[in-house]
Amino acid sequence: MSSFEAVEQRWMAKAAALALGAVLLAGCQAQPLYGSISAQDRSVTVSVADSRVEQLVRNNLVLGFGGERTDADYRLDLSVSSSTAGLLPGGIDNEFSAARTTVTASYTLITVATGETLKSGSRAADAQLDLPSQHFAQERAKLEAENRAARAVAAMIQADVASVLPR
Repeated sequence: MSSFEAVEQRWMAKAAALALGAVLLAGCQAQPLYGSISAQDRSVTVSVADSRVEQLVRNNLVLGFGGERTDADYRLDLSVSSSTAGLLPGGIDNEFSAARTTVTASYTLITVATGETLKSGSRAADAQLDLPSQHFAQERAKLEAENRAARAVAAMIQADVASVLPR
C-alpha cells in the first residue's frame, strides 16, 4: 500500500465519521430545561395587585411571560406580603443598624378553559439592608430591599410556572 492510498483511506474514514455525526445530530434540538414562556406559545394573565410590592412582583411576571393578553390560556392568582425586621443592634441607643426584608408570594396557576389548578405554591426571598440614622435614607433602603426581593420572588415563580406548562 502506497502512502497516497493510506492518506486517502484516512481521509475517507474522517469524511464518513463526519457524515455519520451530522446525521445523528440532525434530530437534536436545544431547549431550555424548564421549557419556554413566550407570547406565541402560551399566555398567562396575572391577578390585579393590591400593594406596591405585589405590583412589583406582578410587573416582573407579566414582562417575563411576554406581556399581558386578554385571551390568556392560564391565570396566575397572586398574593404577596413583605416584612422588614432588624438584625444587628448597634449604636448608642441600641438601634438596629442592619435589617432583612422578606417578600413572600403565594400563587395558584389555573387553566382558564377548565378551571383546573395546575400548580400552587409559595416562594420567599430575602434582601439585606443597612439602616442609617437618617429617616429618609432608612425608608429608601427599605424600598430598595423590597425591590430586590420582589425581583427574586418573581423569577422563582416564573421558573415554577414554566416547569408546569406544556412545551
